Amino acid sequence: MVARSAFPRHFNRGLTLLTALVLVALAPAVRAQTQAPAAATAPAAIQPPSFDVISVKPNKTSIGSHGLITTEFTADGFRGTNVPVHTLLLQAYGLHEGESVGEPAWANSEVFDIEAKVAGPDVAAFSKLDSDQLQAMLRQILAERFGLVAHRETRELPVYAMSVAKGGPKLKEFVFDPAVPASARRGGGVQMSMGMIAAHECTIPYFLSMLSRQLGRTVVDRTGLTGNYDFTLRWSPDNGATTSSNDPAGTQADALPSIFSAVQEQLGLKLESTKAPASVLVVDHIERPSQN
Repeated sequence: MVARSAFPRHFNRGLTLLTALVLVALAPAVRAQTQAPAAATAPAAIQPPSFDVISVKPNKTSIGSHGLITTEFTADGFRGTNVPVHTLLLQAYGLHEGESVGEPAWANSEVFDIEAKVAGPDVAAFSKLDSDQLQAMLRQILAERFGLVAHRETRELPVYAMSVAKGGPKLKEFVFDPAVPASARRGGGVQMSMGMIAAHECTIPYFLSMLSRQLGRTVVDRTGLTGNYDFTLRWSPDNGATTSSNDPAGTQADALPSIFSAVQEQLGLKLESTKAPASVLVVDHIERPSQN
């Protein structure tokens, strides 16, 4: 099953995620680490508009198959094809797998085609929304068309804890060049593809947020590392889908370790399964949408 993320900036418009295969998207560099100096006068916050029209129709063409899931924000709204409500819920609330409870079985098994548009006068404001505001608009779809009522709770959940392995970290710490003005720095970021994370000027918490998406489970930071780092992590995904035209036999993928071994061998860190308090979304009520 393939899902294309709906979020710009942190995840970029058009980013493709293979949710059934953990995460196999090739994402452009994510530049969320270095913030520009604050302006003398902060611009007024943009008030998100509401969708004027929301169409939701059952998709009968992909029932029982691993069809292509696409979700994207368009110039004037949102479009989704073959979308389970569960997928929309994760995107709308920024959840990892396992961080929502109380969904009925049909929320995963039934899929929908969704199209939502803002009114013409709201298009300009819509184009300037950030990822948090766009998530709020997805929540409008869930509330209005699926009758979603939900609340947050803290529960003990399975997580991965990352700590420093015996022998110490193998990360290259990024050092700012004082001769380079702040305005000329290109900032930190992460590039991800099948079996690879390449980081530049990256903090450990940000790396772990990306790793959590790869693993489908929250990774908590117990490393004590506070710097910015440059590194590349390569591993062999469980499905072996890293085979390329340059490596038709998959020999390169076969030679790579699992992600858990790669983290320890290449970064000098280790991942351990444990439990920790985490925020979950509890679904109190959700229903199939009425006919448009």
